[in-house]
Amino acid sequence: MSAGATGVAAVVLAAGASTRMGEPKALLRIGDGSSYVEAIAATARAGGCDEIVVVLGPPHGDTIRAQLASAPPSPSATIAWNPDPSRGMLSSVHAGIAALSAGVTAALIWPVDIPFVAVATVRTLVMHSGTIVVPVHNSRGGHPLRLGRGWLAEVMTLDPARGLKALLAAHAADVTRLPVDDAAVLVDVDTPEDYARTRA
Repeated sequence: MSAGATGVAAVVLAAGASTRMGEPKALLRIGDGSSYVEAIAATARAGGCDEIVVVLGPPHGDTIRAQLASAPPSPSATIAWNPDPSRGMLSSVHAGIAALSAGVTAALIWPVDIPFVAVATVRTLVMHSGTIVVPVHNSRGGHPLRLGRGWLAEVMTLDPARGLKALLAAHAADVTRLPVDDAAVLVDVDTPEDYARTRA
């Protein structure tokens, strides 16, 4: 990492089956033509993340990996593999955490279907001193979620059926709910209708 680096990583969760969308969400396009995974990688780096891990898995992981190999996101990302994403999103979080370098001090857990978060929001999360930080817009919690290094070992022990909500519930006193002006922390693109609205 460069001098003055924060040591914060973005863990981009892109291993889902995208059943409702009908195609890999990671390869959907934003207005400038970038894929969702490319856009998130660029936003994460511009916001101060020093490392980017993209978690892939079946059934679309090989397709996404091939696409990234032919036109890799800028900046480059490490690929982590979740062999069974059907176990739930936390299984992808586990795969991403396992792939982090030793120097990482915090991780932004970032689902690939939330691609429009502003650089300024990421920068605020990266620089925040809280160890568990949830960006909040209009009283609703969104993503990416910031987890300090000290929580990552416990995350690896969580029940995949309950997910990260179990961590937030067990350590409510340690959770910072950070108000942000960025409505995009809540924009979750799950269906073709959602995607059409973003394209409009």
